[in-house]
Amino acid sequence: MVLKRILFLLNMVIGAGGIAGGFLALSPNARISVGIDTSMLVNSPFTTFLIPGLFLLLIIGVGNLTVGRLNIRSKYSPYYECLMGMIQCAWIVIQCLMLLAVNWLHVLFFIFGLIQLCSGFYLVRKGNIPFPFSAQQN
Repeated sequence: MVLKRILFLLNMVIGAGGIAGGFLALSPNARISVGIDTSMLVNSPFTTFLIPGLFLLLIIGVGNLTVGRLNIRSKYSPYYECLMGMIQCAWIVIQCLMLLAVNWLHVLFFIFGLIQLCSGFYLVRKGNIPFPFSAQQN
């Protein structure tokens, strides 16, 4: 299916971006080389990039790579895409609010998250897939 291939590609791109961004946030030398410093966190509850970096690395990065891997397996649920799309969109909105800035990467990755969310929802509706752990399952 073409939509599953597009979602797989999105998972790989977002996952690679999350891992790269997570390592960048966690490495002080790398942050300095690209001009990122802790003064950007003045409007956030964080004083270091440790928690945002770990979230970006593990949840956005590894999470999307894992969902992409599951995408090519037979036991794939489009709910994974919905979940990752919601997390991606929320991450971008919260990040923009904390940084008080929006750049083209924020917009691009927000659109990627929306595509994940909407495509996953479409696949759920098309396949009439019940919500996991719901009472409607037999």
